[in-house]
Amino acid sequence: MLLVSAVGTVLSSRGSELTAPHGPLVLRAYVPFLLVSWGLLLYVCRVGRRCFVFTELVAAGAYTPWRAFVDVALACGGAAVLIGAEVVWHSAFGGARNPAVEALLPSTPLERAVWCVVAVSAGISEEVVYRGYLVTELTRFTASRAGGVLGQALLFALAHGEQGASAMLRFFCYALGLGVLARARRSLVPGMLAHIGVDLLAGLSR
Repeated sequence: MLLVSAVGTVLSSRGSELTAPHGPLVLRAYVPFLLVSWGLLLYVCRVGRRCFVFTELVAAGAYTPWRAFVDVALACGGAAVLIGAEVVWHSAFGGARNPAVEALLPSTPLERAVWCVVAVSAGISEEVVYRGYLVTELTRFTASRAGGVLGQALLFALAHGEQGASAMLRFFCYALGLGVLARARRSLVPGMLAHIGVDLLAGLSR
């Protein structure tokens, strides 16, 4: 994760290379992202090994209509907070678009269709990896629940280093909030739904 962040930061410092066309966006950006995100997800869930831990990390539990309603309501509230925070941040510190982000947003029907897959994949994989796996491991390592939540937020921010210091600070705060939500609800489902919703809106509302 630190290596990916370092490489992305170096590339972003080279400016136009991030936005210069080097083939179809689906092939040069979306497909590699899907391979990395699902590869990491399958790894932390121990797919192919004796102890498959996806359901343990997600901690969805037995679903009832009421539980589903509460999770959806929490997801909508979480997404609203994230979107509101973005609006407030850009109003306070300027709304200039980040070239690294702009280069990844879809513009054609095919790109928008694949973006939906990317958004769902990011929402699932990043929540499981950061708010599930890393919180669990860092909590064990630090012997502190707060240490686990703070540690995953820091790594999540570093993983988005190519977007600049401002974006890293925002992502740290977002990851902190999602980590607290996951801890309070004892489930990743609300965070997953909120994450997916925000990413879908970011790409499809362009």
